[in-house]
Amino acid sequence: MMVTLYSSIVKFILMLNLGFSRPQINHLTYMVHGIILCEGRKNISQIRNKTTQYRDLSCMTRFLKESPWNEDHLQERRMQLLMDTIQKARQKKG
Repeated sequence: MMVTLYSSIVKFILMLNLGFSRPQINHLTYMVHGIILCEGRKNISQIRNKTTQYRDLSCMTRFLKESPWNEDHLQERRMQLLMDTIQKARQKKG
């Protein structure tokens, strides 16, 4: 289960094509993985503890503060990916 979930996260993040460097993609992957595994309210320490690899807390917070985040771009890419997936499913059904 863990490997399948992790592979799906990696695939989804790569499909978003956010223009992040490889290390930034790795950080994002581990953050998303940790967020999914945490229950209830979350903080960086809890998310870090749920990831499969040890990450220094300062690296994770620096990633969140310094990476080239653009919320609108991220939302736009996510919605476009969703719409493309729906369109492909409709085409398969005819």
